[in-house]
Amino acid sequence: MATAAAVGGADEPGPVELPVGKTVAKKWKIIEKLGEGGCGAVYLVEDTKNKAKAALKAESNFVAGGSVLKLEVQVLKRLAGRKYVAQLITSGKKERYCYMVMTLFGHSLGRLFKFCRREFTPSTQVRLGLQMLYGLKQLHEVGYVHRDLKPANLAIGKKGKSMRVVHLLDFGLSREYIIKIDGKTEIRKPRENTLFRGTTKYCSAHANCRGEQGRVDDLWSMVYVLAEMRGPLPWDQLRDKHEIGKKKKATSDETLLSKCPPPMLEIAKHLRDLDYYKRPDYAKIYHILDGIMVDLGVKHADQFDWELLPNYNQLTTEKKPSRAARRTKIITVSEDVSIAKTTESSGKHRKDPTVQSEESDDKPPFNPAEFEKNELGF
Repeated sequence: MATAAAVGGADEPGPVELPVGKTVAKKWKIIEKLGEGGCGAVYLVEDTKNKAKAALKAESNFVAGGSVLKLEVQVLKRLAGRKYVAQLITSGKKERYCYMVMTLFGHSLGRLFKFCRREFTPSTQVRLGLQMLYGLKQLHEVGYVHRDLKPANLAIGKKGKSMRVVHLLDFGLSREYIIKIDGKTEIRKPRENTLFRGTTKYCSAHANCRGEQGRVDDLWSMVYVLAEMRGPLPWDQLRDKHEIGKKKKATSDETLLSKCPPPMLEIAKHLRDLDYYKRPDYAKIYHILDGIMVDLGVKHADQFDWELLPNYNQLTTEKKPSRAARRTKIITVSEDVSIAKTTESSGKHRKDPTVQSEESDDKPPFNPAEFEKNELGF
């Protein structure tokens, strides 16, 4: 079991402990710890000059097997300036730890899902599908695959329009799938033997078998996340990774997407025609999802399921609630979701007044023409 490595302590590989009040790089003041993993910790930090908030991720310099944070910094540098993906503010290295400062996000999609009793309406589902597709395409266009797409690695922004868009984050398991040979950019050849990378529940069946993951595998993860929005995945109760892999292979697309709008089957059909080398037709997937929006009468300005909860503002502003408070919320959220479902099933879609005034012509949060672009050429 890894132990926490204090800033001035022994050379240990555990999560770095930065005390509240400490200033990193003479600029970023530690406000509180937001969470930690096996070898890194994430903190809420504040710019000492302009009070801007950000997230700081710190990792011990003594991590076995190489730095995850270093890889994430490389990916974020490639993603600089792209919309709806995490952005790197700065990074650096100290004697005992390295760090990066990045975009501070709001709730993860996983938490929003829990607020809504683990079920979204098709209106929310299809719009989130478009946003996930956009984020993945941004990553793929800079030569990386994510390899760990899941609700916990998607989050809404903290303010303004960004609060209505899920952003792709956490690139610690990403892999570059392109390589430059004699000045020419090509797709790297897939390895015959690979270690498993990802989350068993959401990775593709191919990844379950330790196959080299490509762009298509990220999109299968997207399909699984979308399917779960309408009900538990067929392997939800399984824990053994081999059994999960078998169940994925044995589950038909019709069963997987049985509670989803029927046109989503066309997405799965397209993915089954792809392999590691073949480029996904992002525009085709976009048009399928956009067509579902049209069929359902859904607008981009419509409120998402969690925005329909009367206590949503309270849920977005308070910090970690007590166990008792969480129990109270479960009751409230359960009642509120029935309100959201009634609204959706009646064909009437409530709009966020502020969003409607800013986007009266119901523009999507991205330029649809970008799905047609092929920046790498393959």
